Amino acid sequence: MKVVQPQREHTAFRDDLVAVLRKHAGPLSAPEMLALVAHLVGQLVALQDQRTMSPNLAMEIVAANIEQGNQEVIAGLFDSKGAA
Repeated sequence: MKVVQPQREHTAFRDDLVAVLRKHAGPLSAPEMLALVAHLVGQLVALQDQRTMSPNLAMEIVAANIEQGNQEVIAGLFDSKGAA
């Protein structure tokens, strides 16, 4: 699967989602937020046009983007300097 660089509207959408997660970070635990976001992803997969998007392709997109997100966070951790 080819990687597509995010466009401005992609980054804006992601930033809005991150802002909502931060807003609810106090009352909701990390596992609760993960479960809720996964549930929403499941709903988005179900809403795809079955004529152009198979369930397998949708899950490939989800898996590839989970991996990419993990790699970005890990790279950021390696690049950060700790404080002692």
